[in-house]
Amino acid sequence: MARIVLFLLAGILIILGLAALAQADAAQSSLAPYRGASGPMGSAVHEAEQNAAAQMAVAQASLLQGGLYAVIALILAARFGKGGNALRIGTIVYGAWHCAVGTYTLGLTTSIAPATIIMAALVELAAGVLLIIFLSQKDSVTWFSRPRH
Repeated sequence: MARIVLFLLAGILIILGLAALAQADAAQSSLAPYRGASGPMGSAVHEAEQNAAAQMAVAQASLLQGGLYAVIALILAARFGKGGNALRIGTIVYGAWHCAVGTYTLGLTTSIAPATIIMAALVELAAGVLLIIFLSQKDSVTWFSRPRH
């Protein structure tokens, strides 16, 4: 089950990162007709442009982070067939890292992040919890500690 969670996590992180980038780009593009406005509307447009630029920066960072985490998840999942107890413990640490990053992202960026970033943080949090649970069970400990020839 943990291997499936890793494969799903990798795919979902990449898809949500691309969706966040598209959503932030749409926010920036929607402001194009209003650029150059003056008066009270000009300051509102300027504020909206700054917010859209912040969304784009968060989305780009999220895409990079999601891509890196997806590669790590794919490497861990690919090694499950031959992995020993060190791989199990490493994957538990990876799951704990996702719990921490997901919680931090939810607390830090909920005001400026596109909705897809929030969804990615929730996915990271859930996947981290599932990895920890699945790999801490007695059956997992037994399977990863089996003798290899």
